[in-house]
Amino acid sequence: MKKLKLFPAERMRDMRELVQRAAKKYNGVVAYKQYDENGDIVVYTFRQLLEDMNALGTVLTNRGYSGKHFAVIGESSYEWILSYLAVVNGVGVIVPIDKELPNDDIAKLINKADVDGIFFSKTFEGDMEDILSKCPRVKTTIILNPSEGDTKYLSQASLIDEGKALVRNGNKEYINAGIDPEVMSVIIFTSGTTGANKGVMLSHKNIMTSLHSAFTMHRFEGTSISVLPIHHTYEFNLNVLGCIYAGVTLCINDSLKHVMPNLQTYKPTFSLMVPLIVENIYKNIWREAEKSGLAAHMKQGIWFSNILRKFGIDRRRYYFKPVLDKFGGEINMIVSGAAPLRPEVVKGLDDLGISVYNGYGITECSPLVAFNCELLNVPGSVGRPIPDVQVRIAEPDEKGIGEIQVLGDNVMIGFYKDEEATKATFTDDGWFKTGDLGKFGKKGVLEIMGRQKNLIILANGKNVHPEELEDYLMDHIPYIKEVVVYAPEKASAGTGYISATAYLEPDFLAEHGEEQAKKMLEEDVRKCNRQLASYKHINKVHLRMTEFEKTTTKKIKRFMFEKGE
Repeated sequence: MKKLKLFPAERMRDMRELVQRAAKKYNGVVAYKQYDENGDIVVYTFRQLLEDMNALGTVLTNRGYSGKHFAVIGESSYEWILSYLAVVNGVGVIVPIDKELPNDDIAKLINKADVDGIFFSKTFEGDMEDILSKCPRVKTTIILNPSEGDTKYLSQASLIDEGKALVRNGNKEYINAGIDPEVMSVIIFTSGTTGANKGVMLSHKNIMTSLHSAFTMHRFEGTSISVLPIHHTYEFNLNVLGCIYAGVTLCINDSLKHVMPNLQTYKPTFSLMVPLIVENIYKNIWREAEKSGLAAHMKQGIWFSNILRKFGIDRRRYYFKPVLDKFGGEINMIVSGAAPLRPEVVKGLDDLGISVYNGYGITECSPLVAFNCELLNVPGSVGRPIPDVQVRIAEPDEKGIGEIQVLGDNVMIGFYKDEEATKATFTDDGWFKTGDLGKFGKKGVLEIMGRQKNLIILANGKNVHPEELEDYLMDHIPYIKEVVVYAPEKASAGTGYISATAYLEPDFLAEHGEEQAKKMLEEDVRKCNRQLASYKHINKVHLRMTEFEKTTTKKIKRFMFEKGE
């Protein structure tokens, strides 16, 4: 296996050092752009980030909050990022909460994490009384972006002003506070694709290890846009912190409904996304091409462009400018994570001038484990394991498939107040058990086969990976928007069979009607079966009239899907 020639990268001890380095190295460079309540774009520099962080941390320390746990709830914003960094860099422990959760679930997580104070956006102002009534431990509430004249809660802005005055008067208690990079600084609750949430304990060392590895394998330049939920480790640890490391401006998307216009306004050069968003971008490009009658012209252009590229002539950004302009005209790279991405999508976007790199991570690993990059990109895989960790396949079968296990400084401390679950997640020799199935392919890349819990074991002893069949159906039946393959629980005691439930493209369903669409789907699945091994045949097909319920990172909550038939 050929060794990659990695990029040099500085290893940061902790996130405070990261912010201090950025303020010194990039100073007046714009760190963040976001919309204010009037729809105007406001900017914040790296120098301002450090000053505001020190001010907010100083006032929290001065008010006696050292060692306390703070939750942060709300939309992506500079103020959200500031709360996180101020707390972890000298105050206590931060607990990012998924803003999409109902109040009862938010309250449960706040109590579970022993939260003492809450930072929240004004969209939660109406819910805060209800949440607080269930969280008796919480004594402090700080609103990130209060409406004018709002005095019910402490405001972050007024605390920053108070903290700046303290710093000017010589208060350096926060600025000089010691940070132990190996103790718990963050509690992240897993997003629940398999049920109950667990509190993942991460340290500065864990997070800085992932960040260091990312920059040894890739170079991030230009401008990024944040479109994923900011509470998730993938978005915060790699995009938010990565932009601080690289001195890159991060543009904050105010709503998933506004992604396309915001791409045109901010004109980013790259972004971090999840496969569902990337796939939708790709499908929408071709849907628009079909509607405008330009699909055949585009295909011919791609064919000609690819011939020129073989001779070292790259004219993609010229030939496909009308397509790229819809995304702001500057985007040239997407890093996709949270799930495997079909190679057809990677190649299809690359043909148009957008490089797509799929990686693999898990919250418990801060989150990076493996990564495709410009040094080596193998579509269909999630790339080589990152340099700062070790990855092994436990008890591989005859095809080399087994559980992916990880050892390294990126691996979590454990689950908060759950020794039993923590013990069950590690092997006797200290490796973290991801619960994901995979194998090593050519060039040493990791290939994800699916989740252990999703594995279908038929009565004849054959193993079927449902994700493999889902990808196959998506590749061969273009009008399927989402699909879940499974073995119904009622069938598992008998000979067993495989079912698929699909949600179709709304336009296709409207055109053909439910009954006809079902018949067409059944016939197309039969055609797919002819190309599959007999034990992988899908025996029953069902239509679903609504999208599957998903986590905030757009992964289907499979455990909520009824498998009985």
